[in-house]
Amino acid sequence: MLDEPYRWIEAINDRRDYVEDQLRPGSPVVGLNYNEGMLLLTVGGGQRKIFEVHNRTALSAIGHPAYIEQLRMLATDTASVQGFQNSVDDVTLHRLANFVLGPAIKQAFEAIFGGAPIIKMLLAELGTLGRENQFISISYDGTVVTNRHAQLIGGTDAIENAMNQSLAASDSNDGSLNSTVRLALETWAVGRDLSLQENDETDRPETDESPADPAQIHEVLKTELNEGQIEAAVLDTTRRGNSKFRLLQPEEIENLTAGWL
Repeated sequence: MLDEPYRWIEAINDRRDYVEDQLRPGSPVVGLNYNEGMLLLTVGGGQRKIFEVHNRTALSAIGHPAYIEQLRMLATDTASVQGFQNSVDDVTLHRLANFVLGPAIKQAFEAIFGGAPIIKMLLAELGTLGRENQFISISYDGTVVTNRHAQLIGGTDAIENAMNQSLAASDSNDGSLNSTVRLALETWAVGRDLSLQENDETDRPETDESPADPAQIHEVLKTELNEGQIEAAVLDTTRRGNSKFRLLQPEEIENLTAGWL
């Protein structure tokens, strides 16, 4: 097949369709800056999805748990080795994404005789030594996208576009952790709502450019939180010590959303 380009391209397209079908029901992940650091947030069913990679770097993903764990360990081990052999300042998200994770995912995706990488990743790096905060997403085909202010991942491009539109239209965030968590939850719910609609084969929606209805978004949140739970972590500039990563505890999340949900 490799010596027949058209067959190879067709196989890649089929592979892309397959991976997107597998990723579509995945719970989106939202990454936002706030006044004292960076936030990663999702809603899950109990299996942890947000992890520390290194002192100032965190990771989340959607997809098959085996791929997530494999690439999480690759990122963590690489960061640890680089930090030990050279310097912790040499452990950068740019290196991890563009020279380790991105190429590994791209190679797996294009190796059409092997298993397809059912994964999308979102990584965050808290700035230091003149570097700004940075979010990077890596798609299942190895595509790397960088944003210094916010980034998100969802099961399909349509889901991510809807979430980005909702995020761009919002003016409710004052930079506090409280309002940032709420904005992240609203953005997550936009993606989750579309994901549920896309998975309903009897009522697959047309692309809708209209802004999401706040009442509907809160209804989606309440329904999903009956079965799932909010998972959130921050890279906190005020945290003492080398590690800036901190998982938000359920009590803290409850206080941040009290009177709102």
